[in-house]
Formats: sequence, structure tokens, C-alpha cells
Amino acid sequence: MKSLRKVCAATLCCSVLAYAQQGNTFTKVRYNGGSISTTVKPDDWDNKLVVNADAIVLTLKDGQSVNIPPKQVTGLSYGQEAHRRVGTAIGLAVISLGVGALFALHKTKLHYIGVNYTANHGKKQGLLLQGDKSNFRAIIVALQGVTGVPVSVSEKERSEIPAGITVEAVKQPEEGQEATKTSSPAGPSQTSGGSTESLAVGSNPDSAEIYVDDAFVGNTPATLKLNPGKHTVVLKLAGYKAWSRDVVAEAGAEAHLTANLEKAN
Repeated sequence: MKSLRKVCAATLCCSVLAYAQQGNTFTKVRYNGGSISTTVKPDDWDNKLVVNADAIVLTLKDGQSVNIPPKQVTGLSYGQEAHRRVGTAIGLAVISLGVGALFALHKTKLHYIGVNYTANHGKKQGLLLQGDKSNFRAIIVALQGVTGVPVSVSEKERSEIPAGITVEAVKQPEEGQEATKTSSPAGPSQTSGGSTESLAVGSNPDSAEIYVDDAFVGNTPATLKLNPGKHTVVLKLAGYKAWSRDVVAEAGAEAHLTANLEKAN
């Protein structure tokens, strides 16, 4: 039993931060407008977003790219708030879709993510991205992990934000009133402490959602940093049965966990 525990050992160090620091690449990403003027269509996937502690890099299909130091990010947002907040940069940056098209998109129910930042020349700029249903939560986790910036989201869309993410919930005002904001974690958060070890998590098929102690931390495959102690790892993927294992972290351990998911009846 002890040897089995060592094989599965890992530690959970602030799951949101640690997951992002590993470096993440997302290829199922759409660019719907912002500071890059491009002919890439808003419904084109296969742009590339790379997020790590040194830079947030968006590379479009036409070869253009933008490199944003995480410390220059001033705001993250989701859904309707993403459209509104990126739109505030219209007067200071080129919006590839135009003002009307940008704000018309708020009627959709797709997963839009806004990144507002200050460029090296001091101008405020922004990117309006769209993640796929299989990766948008992981993108949010990665972006907040490297920037530490709260995610602005409307109250009615708050449930879409992964557990452990700090949000700035915006309540839409009644006529004649101002919008109100509250900041809090979207779900249970973990704090770092003690030695941290790594747990590589994979699944067949991949792209399963990973939950550690009920907190969403990304999609498979991923390498997590965990704190010493016992943790419950759960993998979920649409059309498949949920998969769960308990792991016990021990100092100096590096573990690999691969789940062969069973199709749901």
C-alpha cells in the first residue's frame, strides 16, 4: 500500500497558479476582435494561444502575433463582460471587427474571454478571444494563474467560471443605476504550503476536465503541482463515466496518472 501511495503521490500548490506556471498551449481558439488588425475570420479556429509565466502569446493563422507580459495585463473578463471591457479599448486600438460587430456578439452563448492590457507605449489595448467548450475553463485558469487579475463576469454567467478563480461579479444595473461589483473566489481555493511535487494526469480519450478536491484545474493532459497530503482527482468528459482516484502526496515524488475512460450507457 505504501509503495502504491508513492506511485500516486503528488502535492497541490495553489492549483490555479501551479497549473498555469507549467506553460499551456491552446490551438482551438478564435480571435473575435481587438488590437490586431487581421483578415482572419472570427469563426476561424486554429489560432494559437500560449500562456506561461513569462508571456501570453497569441499567434493568428495569418502569422501575426502579439506578445503580452503578464504584468501588463490590466483586466480579464468572460462572456458579456468580455465584449464590454474589450470594447473600452476601441478609441485607443484597432478593433478588427468594428464597433457594431463587436458588441453584436454579446447575444451569443459562446465562451468569450477578454484580455485588456497596456502596451509598451502606454496605450490601452485588448483582445477578444473565444475558447471551445472543452478548453475555455483551462484558458481562464492559465490566464489568471500568470496574471493574478480577477475575472470580470456578469452575475448570471458566474457559474461558468472554474472553482478557485477569483472573480469580479458585475450585477447589471436597473435603469438609472450604476453597475455594482463584488470580488470573491468562484469556488473553493487552495493555498500553497510545504514542498510541492508534480502529478502528470492523462486520459484516454484526452481533453477530460480535471478536478482536484472539487476544484477545476484544467484539461488532460496536464502536469499539476500539489501540496503534501491526500487529494481526490476526478476526471469528467461528456459521454463518459466520471473517473476518480485518491492520491497521497509524499515529498520528492513524481507521479503519473492515466485514466482509461469508459463510455456512459
